Amino acid sequence: MPDAAMPAFRLKARLWKGLRTLLLPALLAGALTAALFVVVNGAPLWDVPSPRQVASVTVAHAGEAPQTYTDPEQIELAVKLLNTLNYLPFTPPSESSVGVGPDVTITYTLRDGRELSAGANWITGWWNGEARHLKQPDRFVNLTQGLFPPSYP
Repeated sequence: MPDAAMPAFRLKARLWKGLRTLLLPALLAGALTAALFVVVNGAPLWDVPSPRQVASVTVAHAGEAPQTYTDPEQIELAVKLLNTLNYLPFTPPSESSVGVGPDVTITYTLRDGRELSAGANWITGWWNGEARHLKQPDRFVNLTQGLFPPSYP
C-alpha cells in the first residue's frame, strides 16, 4: 500500500515508532553520560554567572584584608575558579569542617547589584552560604591562593 493511501492513524503510529527508536537510545545515552560525569568529576554548581555579568570580584583570605578586582581578566579567572567547586551530591559536609568556615571567600558583585559568594576550606565548599562536600577538596583554595595571593605585610 503506498504511503499516500495509508490511514492517518497508521502514519501516526509509524511516526511515533520512529521517534521512539531514535529518541529513547539518545535519552538513555545522555542520562548515562551525565551520571558518569557526576561520578567522575562531581556535580557542578548551578547559576554560575558569566564574566560579562560580573562588575567586580572581592577575594578574602582568612585573617587578611579583602582585595577587590575590577580588571576583566581577573574577573574571568575568578569566575572560572567556580568550575573547581564540584561537589559530591547526597554527601553531607563534615561538621568539623563547616564549623571552621572558609579559608578563602570570593564575592562576585554582579552588574545588576546582586552579590554571589563562593568559599572553601580544605574539605568543604560554600556556594551562596550552602555548604557542600567537595569532590577535590583543596583545589579551589590552592588555585585561589596562586591566582589571587594574600597580601602579606
